[in-house]
Amino acid sequence: MSKVIFPRSFAVAIDDMGWINGRNDGYKGYGPYRLGLKRDMEVKDYEAVVDLGRKAGVRLQGLFILGEYDKENKLHQVPTATHLRGHRQSDEHRGKGQDEIMEYVKANSTYLEFGLHGIGHEFWPENGVRKRAEWYNTEDDHPWPEEEIRAHVNCLVDIMAQYGISRSNGHSFPESFVPCAYSFYWNPGGAYSLGSVLGEYGVKYANTDFTMIPELNPPVDGGFDHEVHVLNRFNYGNLWHEIGKTPSIPLEYQNTDYVEVHWPNLLAQDDFLQEEVTSSWARYFLEVQKNTNRYCAKNTSQHHSQWLYKKYTKVEEESPGLVKIDNTRMPEDAYRGEFPGNLVLKIPLHEGEHVSSAYLNGLPVPAYYEAAGFGFLYLPQLLGQRYELSYGLGSEMIQNTAWHDGTSNIFEITIEEESTKINLCLYGQLKLKFLTRTEPSAVISNSPGIEIMDWKWIGTGIEMELKARNIQGETGSIEVRH
Repeated sequence: MSKVIFPRSFAVAIDDMGWINGRNDGYKGYGPYRLGLKRDMEVKDYEAVVDLGRKAGVRLQGLFILGEYDKENKLHQVPTATHLRGHRQSDEHRGKGQDEIMEYVKANSTYLEFGLHGIGHEFWPENGVRKRAEWYNTEDDHPWPEEEIRAHVNCLVDIMAQYGISRSNGHSFPESFVPCAYSFYWNPGGAYSLGSVLGEYGVKYANTDFTMIPELNPPVDGGFDHEVHVLNRFNYGNLWHEIGKTPSIPLEYQNTDYVEVHWPNLLAQDDFLQEEVTSSWARYFLEVQKNTNRYCAKNTSQHHSQWLYKKYTKVEEESPGLVKIDNTRMPEDAYRGEFPGNLVLKIPLHEGEHVSSAYLNGLPVPAYYEAAGFGFLYLPQLLGQRYELSYGLGSEMIQNTAWHDGTSNIFEITIEEESTKINLCLYGQLKLKFLTRTEPSAVISNSPGIEIMDWKWIGTGIEMELKARNIQGETGSIEVRH
């Protein structure tokens, strides 16, 4: 009887974070579509998102609008980016806690990814009449000039630098992107597309509703536009302005792996109601984990990786405890840097039962976790070849692997006589537990961007507190010396 399940991934993409003024001017015909909240946004609104990420055990993808963060009037160089047409923002929209918010976002990259959405959400041509939307003209079905798109991206670079988010400060360009109002110029076969521009800056992942750009003949599910992997997504019954609203369409009827979410969906009408809204979303994530054929992705990179594996990889359990994996169909476009990452499998467990061993081609799997009645195996990056996974169940916990209750990517475990090396991509600051019966003599970082804050032997393994410099994640290795 087959036990191993090859599940679809689940993740949400949170549009419209970053607005300070929550009031929607879109219906007036000249201003941007904002949040539909008649108040200014504060740090507490970000705390609610981070709290959900912590409770769900995932790094939530936040997509930021940055037009109200410009302290140096860089926007005057890009008149198409806001309804102000290059004029300085009024004092009413300046000094509204932007510095405090950005410091909080940078300090909490463990559970909140800083991704990009836009500057002003819409596009204001020379005559000043608003067009939808910022990254592609969906009203007239044609792309904006490439020089305008580059000007918008360069302005985002300038605004981020005002808050220390720059390469000179150790932070890479945001890896995730969602176009405002689905304005994605899909053109993978052409010299110019939104993917061709964004990929030059460092964007790796994007998602949008492909049904909104039928004239561009996008794929049904997803694919590569130059350097950017773009996935389809839908709204499943939580409209952009609905406060504290989880999806109403059942999980089994959701066709896309991304769920469209807007910031108000995660917020409460008043502070005293926020805990219940956050708890309702945490329960929703738990229902995903309980679902036989779905699981919650730890982060954006892992989410896109699983999508690729589900599309191109064959997983078959030939006999109990022996799984054959054929990854020979994975396209070459997928192999950029550490992408794709982990392939995730889940195994139903009885009470008191654990995965006691798991080896891929004779080597230990990098990470393991248990939740909602399942054991989750995180396999290393698979190359375009065939693999054999052997595993065993029992009362003993698996050894020589990372306990994956955090949000980072654990790529590979290499065990030698005098040391064990853990290759990973670390997000923010977190505690990582390595399951082993061998007491260490030292734990060191082999990467300048990863700091060992503390470590201790707890009898069942090593608990390490690690900190990444880059808010987009630091790839490197930790060495445990025996």
